[in-house]
This record gives sequence, structure tokens and C-alpha cells, in this order.
Amino acid sequence: MINLLIKILEIFTLDYIPRLPVQFRTKLYKTVLPLRKLRDSILLNKPKSQFTFQDRIDFARTSRVGYDYSGSRLIEYNQNVDFEKIENSELEIYKFTPKNAKDDVYGIYFHGGGYYTGSVTSHKNIVSQFTNDLEMPFYFFEYKLTPEFNFPAAHDDAKKVVNFISGIEGNKQSIWMGESAGGGLATGILVDDTFTISPDKLVLMSPWLDLSDKKRDRKYLRNKEILLAIDGVHWVGEHYSGDYEPNNPILSPVFADIDNFPHTLIQVCSSELLYNDAIEFSNKLKNKKIEHELQISDDLWHAWQFFPIQEAYDARKKIVSFVKDNSYSCLLYTSDAADEEDSVDL
Repeated sequence: MINLLIKILEIFTLDYIPRLPVQFRTKLYKTVLPLRKLRDSILLNKPKSQFTFQDRIDFARTSRVGYDYSGSRLIEYNQNVDFEKIENSELEIYKFTPKNAKDDVYGIYFHGGGYYTGSVTSHKNIVSQFTNDLEMPFYFFEYKLTPEFNFPAAHDDAKKVVNFISGIEGNKQSIWMGESAGGGLATGILVDDTFTISPDKLVLMSPWLDLSDKKRDRKYLRNKEILLAIDGVHWVGEHYSGDYEPNNPILSPVFADIDNFPHTLIQVCSSELLYNDAIEFSNKLKNKKIEHELQISDDLWHAWQFFPIQEAYDARKKIVSFVKDNSYSCLLYTSDAADEEDSVDL
């Protein structure tokens, strides 16, 4: 019976709601997503010590199938974008090329998925939309995932890919973009003193920048977040960290010492579980007088930019404006929310 209910829930979320008029979708997702969160909470409802390695493998593999299907259904692929796999590369790298592509700039996308899921299948459609709207080629890569591989496997893969793509593109301008764990991955290599390549601009959507949860308490937000289960976030973060402390600055850039950083846009929802991650990092950039924008949206959920709702279309338009805007002012910019610069701390 539970499996049947889960199947019905998936069909309603991914196949039915996207067909409805856009003005109805946000409200329906706010009703349905907490049920998906409850499902995940039930799956994780036993002591971590009782989870075997095989349990984690099974959970990850099941999640990957669902994540791939979700990403392929929520947003359509933009048919104005060509898609190809890069040959002769150590890792799986793909290139998205729009019609009339600019020849002096390119992008690299760092995918999310909690470091245990995510692939070109789950992100192909959203990357095609950004590629078309930004009118620039975008590269996408698949990195090693936990529990099969823990830190620093994904971090090392990201550095290899950035170095490889930089060799192809030369001294062109570059844009890096990532959501959730992908935002943390991109930020992690930027705070890695052993790596010197950086983009001209960085876009972070609901970034996961603190795997430790030691700096700020997320419990205040656990009931506001309608997509992520707090136990799952803590569990995955600890396991991905492996033999390293979760507050390692590369794993959790909120603890990093920053002197130089690219122009950065951070989008976050005030009711999502990772809200404090964004606020903490924004404050760090502000204290160093590093040019960045913080855009806060209210009453949504983690990584809402991936859903077929008006608020996602608006958020993606702001990303396009940020990337295309050549005149940049040094300010902390908040939108769609009250002027909030401090994290929630209980």
C-alpha cells in the first residue's frame, strides 16, 4: 500500500501538476512536497548506527533513479540547444551549445543532489534552459558520488574537470553555477589554496555550504522546509565527509578564510533548511567587501528554481540578468524579503 501511495504521489508531482496553469502550481507543490518529505523521513527513521553500507548503497541507488526521473519531467529540454559528450576526457563531461552562441564566454555547471545523487539525466533539461537564456556554451560533468566515494573524491573530480575545460577554452570569461551540494562543490574549490582557477562570476542556488551544522542550529527551520528532511541532511553530510571533519573549510566554506572571490550571486529561500548557509557566507563576503548579491525569496522551498512555477521563472531571469550585467556595483542586495543579514540562531 505504501509503495502504491508513493507511486501515485510521484505521478501527481511530476506528471500532473506541470500540466496545470502556472498560477495553480506553487500552491499544489506546497501541499504535495511535505508528503514527499515525510516519506524520506520514514525511510531514515532508525538510528544511524543501524544503517549498513549496503543500506546506504540501496538508498542512494533508489534516490538516483527518482532524482533522474524528476529532473527529466519537471522542466522541458530546450530544443534550441545542441548537446554532446566530450571525448577523450577522464570524467563524464558534456557540452551544451545554444544557437548563435557567444564565443568569448562559457559556463560550467556543478550539479547538486546531496553528493549521493545527480547526473546529466537529472540536470540536462535545466542546464539547457540556462544555456539558451544566457546564449553561451555550458559544460556539465558527473563527479564521483557517496557512499561509493567520499570526500575528497568529488572535490578532486571538480578540479580535474575545471582544469580540463580551461585547457579547451583558454582565457575566455567563465561563469560557474551550482545548486545545493553543487554550490558547495564549486565554492569548495574556490577556497582551496592549492587550486588557482576561478570564474569571473559565480551563481549559487540554495547552496549547501555547511555540512557540519556546528556554526548555526538548523532546528528552527526544520518545520519550515517542505522538501528536505533535516535528519537526511545531517546523515548525508557526515557520511560524505568520510575521514575528514565536516567543518573542514573545503567541505563547509562558511568556515573558510576568504580574501579573494569572484562576483557572486546567492539565491536562497528564507524558509529552507539551508537558509543559514547562504546568510553566513554572504556575511563573510560582505565583511571582506567582496562584490556579491544576496536574493532572498519567501515561502518557497529548497532549490525551487528547478520547479515549473512562476517563482522559479522569476529567479532564473534574475540569474540571467546578473550574468549578463557588465556594470557591477558593490552591494549586498536582498530581494523578495525583508532586509535580513543575520542568521537564525536559537
